[in-house]
Amino acid sequence: MTPKGDFTVLAADVVRVDGLSKSFHGRLVLDDVSLAVRQATITAIIGSSGGGKTTLLRCLNLLERPDSGTIAVDGVPIFADGAVCTDLPRLRRSVGMVFQRFNLFPHRTALENVMAGAARRRGA
Repeated sequence: MTPKGDFTVLAADVVRVDGLSKSFHGRLVLDDVSLAVRQATITAIIGSSGGGKTTLLRCLNLLERPDSGTIAVDGVPIFADGAVCTDLPRLRRSVGMVFQRFNLFPHRTALENVMAGAARRRGA
């Protein structure tokens, strides 16, 4: 899949988003969002409730399909104006998401909760 326009993925960008838009039932939730997450950095997405943070994260692993824009993970375009990567299981092995309120184990630390899914996939 070839991205359109001036979409340049830098080698150090592990996640690159350009012009991402998403709406639900006519309500625009993400409007022309662009983001570059550099390798070996910590990135926080903050904002008010209903501001689109979770929708953005769901779009990054294609749990939600964006309406438009381009997304690349590790330099590989996974979404480009409607064209979607063909190997979703492989994508989801490299892009994880921990939900806000449920499926957490109260007896585990935050790190142990995050690692639980990866450990289960490896059979540990």
